[in-house]
Amino acid sequence: MTVDTETGRIAPELEPEELEEDSSSEAPPRKRRRGRFACFVFALLGLAGVLGGWFGNLWIAFDVFAQFSYQFWLVAIAFGIAFFMPFARVLTGIAITVIGLLVIGIMPHLTAASYPAPEVKPPADHRVLRVMSFNTWLENANVDAIVAEVERNDPDILVLLEFGNEKRAVLDRLKARWPYQDDCRHLDHCYMAVVSKFPIADFESHASWVGPPMVRASFGKELGGLTVIGTHTIRFPYMRAQLTQLSELADLIRKLEGPRVVVGDFNATPSSRLLSTFEQRSTLRRLDGWLPTWPANFQMPQLAIDHIFASPEVKGLEKVRIGNDAGSDHYPLVVRVAVPVAP
Repeated sequence: MTVDTETGRIAPELEPEELEEDSSSEAPPRKRRRGRFACFVFALLGLAGVLGGWFGNLWIAFDVFAQFSYQFWLVAIAFGIAFFMPFARVLTGIAITVIGLLVIGIMPHLTAASYPAPEVKPPADHRVLRVMSFNTWLENANVDAIVAEVERNDPDILVLLEFGNEKRAVLDRLKARWPYQDDCRHLDHCYMAVVSKFPIADFESHASWVGPPMVRASFGKELGGLTVIGTHTIRFPYMRAQLTQLSELADLIRKLEGPRVVVGDFNATPSSRLLSTFEQRSTLRRLDGWLPTWPANFQMPQLAIDHIFASPEVKGLEKVRIGNDAGSDHYPLVVRVAVPVAP
């Protein structure tokens, strides 16, 4: 019992259980306010990332945010939805984000499930070619897996990236089915090879120039004078150098005549200024849409940084699909195209 000093009345003391109930009655509203504020902050951060990518059009260093634009939009939408939930707001935002990332990682595997694809009839006066681009990863020494994956996909023309001397045995083992081979491993920081079922009429490679390391293989009349270029650009944080590389490569490609196919690791996603600049300046079109290929380590790729481009004369006959990683941190890209040939 306690005595009120002003009124002189005796006030009953509250039991411990009653005190706990009284003090906890305000806790849920406070927690809800904190959860709503956290959702607001995360949604704002997601939108800030999207806006940062847009600023890449003004200052190329900001283009790094554009590489993750899908992920930033996902965070913004997930926590925007969670903001209006009656309870478990932060948990809801996290759950939606995780589910979204899983969906992004699963989507490329849905295209891979279509293999082997049915035969397609080429347009008149065209030849069907299967083209494959594979960043094998310098640290990947699994020659058996690489050879098996190439043989499984059976490309007519294959470009291998991050292909060092430690994987020389791959070329030897592919020689019987792909007798026409050339590479740039004699150049510093080039690490690329072209493997083909058709004779290579001309070949050149560059590493020490303004553009990115590249290989160019030109073919004869049986492929309508097709030119295939493989490339591997520099990456973040050297965004300005990467933009210069892609601009120089685009200018070179634009001057080439005849059908052209360009493949490789561009270290840039479709939402970036880097890739849009290359596409516009080269006058090529990208065949792969939005297809994440990296990282392959956990089977859940998130970034579409490997691409296949083609000139207007080259017709895409199917959706670009990924192959198996074969020990690499990238998934290979495979597509069938039709190139015009003389009747």
